[in-house]
Amino acid sequence: MRMSRKIHNVAFLIVNVVLLFLFSGYLCAASAAVIKGETIKAHVRTYIKKNMPWPKGAVRVEFPGRVSDLKLAGKKITCRVLSRRNEDFIGNSSFTVRFYENGAFLNGKTVRARIEVAMDVVVSTKSLRRNVKIERGDVRLVKKWFNRLPSNIISSHDAVVGMNLRTNVKPNTAITGNMVRSIPMVKRGKPVRIVFENGPMRITTIGLSEQDGMRGELIKVRNVSSKKVIYVRVTGDSLAKVEF
Repeated sequence: MRMSRKIHNVAFLIVNVVLLFLFSGYLCAASAAVIKGETIKAHVRTYIKKNMPWPKGAVRVEFPGRVSDLKLAGKKITCRVLSRRNEDFIGNSSFTVRFYENGAFLNGKTVRARIEVAMDVVVSTKSLRRNVKIERGDVRLVKKWFNRLPSNIISSHDAVVGMNLRTNVKPNTAITGNMVRSIPMVKRGKPVRIVFENGPMRITTIGLSEQDGMRGELIKVRNVSSKKVIYVRVTGDSLAKVEF
C-alpha cells in the first residue's frame, strides 16, 4: 500500500513536470513573433518617403543585400527606424530598424538601401555649336535618375534659354551650368546709353563700351562727347548707370 502510494506520487510529479514543460513551451511559441524581411524593408521604405526632401513619386528604393527574418519574443511589438545624421536620402545608405515591446528594446537590424532620385534635366534636342544662343526649341526637359547629388544640372528652360554655349553639344546631351554663359547685356566696342542721375537731375549720353558687361557688373565706358573713360553699372541691354 505504501509502495503503491509512493509510485502514485512519483507518477503524479512526473506528469506535472511534463505538463509544466509543455505549457511553458506553448507560451513561448504563442508570444514569439517573426518579422519578415519584406516587412522590415517596407518599414524602411515608409521612413524614407516620410522624411526625404524629394517630391512624392520621385524616389525608388532598392535593397542590395538580403534582409533576413527576425524572430522576437513579444506580443505588442512596435518598431522605430533610425537614419544617419544629416542623411541626404540619395545613394547608398544604411538604416537601423529597432523593435520594442512596451518601450523595452527587443532587437534590431541594420538594413542597407540604395536610393535613386528622378530629377528634371535640360538636354539638347539637336547638335548645337559653340557660342550659339540657345533658343527654346534647342532644348527639352527629361527625367533622369541620380544616385548621388548632381552638380551644375539645369532643371528649367528659363534657366538656359538665351544663354550662349561654351562648347559644341551633341543631341540629347545634358546642358550643365559650366557649359553655358550669359550673353552680355553690354558688348565691348558697342554703343551704350549712359544715364546720370542725381536727385531730380537726369542726364543721358552715349558712350562706347570697352568691355563686355552682365547685368549688375561695373564696366569701363568711354564717353563719346568728353572722350573720358568712366565706370558705370550695367542695368539693361546697352544701358548703364553712373553711380555717385
